[in-house]
Amino acid sequence: MNVIKKEGEFGPTILFYEENKILKFTFGGNGDLYWTIHCKNESDEKSFVITKENYSVYILFEQLFSDIENINIFDIDSIPFYIETEEEKKEYLKKREKQIEKEKNGYRLYNFSNYNELYDSDSKTITWYSDETAHEVANILKIKKIDDTFVIEFYIQPYVKGYDKDFYSANHIPIRFRNSGSSYDPFNMVFMRMYNNMHDLDDINDIGHQVHIEEYLHSKEKKLTKSFIR
Repeated sequence: MNVIKKEGEFGPTILFYEENKILKFTFGGNGDLYWTIHCKNESDEKSFVITKENYSVYILFEQLFSDIENINIFDIDSIPFYIETEEEKKEYLKKREKQIEKEKNGYRLYNFSNYNELYDSDSKTITWYSDETAHEVANILKIKKIDDTFVIEFYIQPYVKGYDKDFYSANHIPIRFRNSGSSYDPFNMVFMRMYNNMHDLDDINDIGHQVHIEEYLHSKEKKLTKSFIR
């Protein structure tokens, strides 16, 4: 798998290339995050497999999965890049304080922000229905943890008459993460944090790259750092 970063007007675009497929991570002018898979043929598998051979990418997914599994939503050390005004900053800090308090009180027992739908602890699967359109017709993203790999899968639901066909395509499946009004608020912040950390990825080609044991142990100690091992 090749990983390329391209600078854009609203932030970098991260591209994963694999044979006839491209997985694209973009931040839109509307202030929202998008994951989009593009396939050359309709019969192509709508999935990507992330292994330790792509180590700098693997560690990002490892942190994302851990943050959702353990409901670690707010970063206590930084403010997300997309929060610009003082009013937005105050609102973020206010939400963060409430979140930390809820974590202390064991709030994961509640069906908060559709968490029971978002994460299935039995199957180790994250499921996100795109924020683009109605839930019953929205495109679906699944991230599965299987041993030491992460499998990213995209699905389209059966078309329903009366809905826009722009988001109904077997070759091009976008998933939208709203930063305002998401069905899974505030878990959208976890995906934005991951995209933030992708900023430090340079143009890399990790095909055939083998992970050294020192790299693996280092990742276990620090979990996620701003320094990615090439």
